[in-house]
Amino acid sequence: MLYSLVLFLHSWVRWGVVVFGVLALGGSLSGWLRGRDWTRSDRRLQLLFVSAFDLQLLLGLTLYFGLSPLSPRSMDALRMSMSVSFLRFFSLEHPLLMLLALTAAHVASALSRRAEAPTARHRVWAVGLLIALLLVALGIPWPALSHGRPLFRGF
Repeated sequence: MLYSLVLFLHSWVRWGVVVFGVLALGGSLSGWLRGRDWTRSDRRLQLLFVSAFDLQLLLGLTLYFGLSPLSPRSMDALRMSMSVSFLRFFSLEHPLLMLLALTAAHVASALSRRAEAPTARHRVWAVGLLIALLLVALGIPWPALSHGRPLFRGF
């Protein structure tokens, strides 16, 4: 029951990450290209994106280390799962891509806050978001893939 609940939340929070990320990317690209000031709304959207992503990581780690039957429990199990694409995706590729994406988001957020000029803030944030969202897109188990999952999971 707990596994199903956390998996459901993990499946739906991802859309918050994607939506906030796309909105933040649009705002930062607009700010960068138009030379717009960095506003409270920009910062708020940045916080929403990074916070949603942090929550997603927490849910993912709960699944990976505590609840999921797909996660390898030892190095031997990890080695064995490398030969099965479905298991390799969920035990290595998905977590690694998402950790890299989250790192890109946090680094871009921190660097954009340190930037002096508003245009530089928007540029740094836009580039970091683009990298993070690309990694997220690569790490999502899209339904058409052999290891795919539904886009909207029911409970």
